Order: sequence, then C-alpha cells, then structure tokens
Amino acid sequence: MWIWLHLITWIVLAGVILTAIVQKKTTRLGVTIARICYVVAIISGIMLTGYAWQHSPVLTVFKILLAIGAIGFCEIFFSQTDHFSATKRWLLLAVIFAVGVVGLFLAGGYPFVR
Repeated sequence: MWIWLHLITWIVLAGVILTAIVQKKTTRLGVTIARICYVVAIISGIMLTGYAWQHSPVLTVFKILLAIGAIGFCEIFFSQTDHFSATKRWLLLAVIFAVGVVGLFLAGGYPFVR
C-alpha cells in the first residue's frame, strides 16, 4: 500500500511541476497541491525506507538526499518561476526523473516488474 501511495504522489507532483514549467507561471493551487504531495511522499518514503535499506543502504541514503534536494529545488522553482531559464527548467525535470528512476530501482521495479 505504501509503495502505491508513494508512486501516485510522485506522479501527481511531477504533473504539477510539468504543468508549471509548460505554463511558465505558478498558481496558488499548484503550489498547495505540490506541498501536500511533499508531506505524503515524505511520510510514505519513511515507511518504505526499511525495505530499501535492506537491499542497498548507500542507494537509499542517496535517494533520500536526492528527494530532499528535489523538494528544495521545486520550492525554489515555485518561488522564482519567472526567473528560471529553460536550462534550469530542464534540470528540474531531470532531477525529478532521477528520483523516480532511483526509487524504482530501489523497489526492484515493483509495481511495474514483478
């Protein structure tokens, strides 16, 4: 259950960020949804840490740091949307994609690969 909650939360968060990047402006609703997603992702991530730690402690620490950095990067983006260059926007998407790839690797591909 936790993995599905975590996965859906990150998909919603990626959608909010992608919408903000494409529209080149941030709405209050988008920022609120993103912040709710942060809280849910952190709580579900804490619950999933035990499983990931058993398989790869180093990669788990890396993912935690990467996810915290991604949340910080998103907050900076939301506060300075007008001043973000195209390069920084692509970098934000790359960081979000990297968090997803590392997370799927830690989960052993579940729920996509069984």
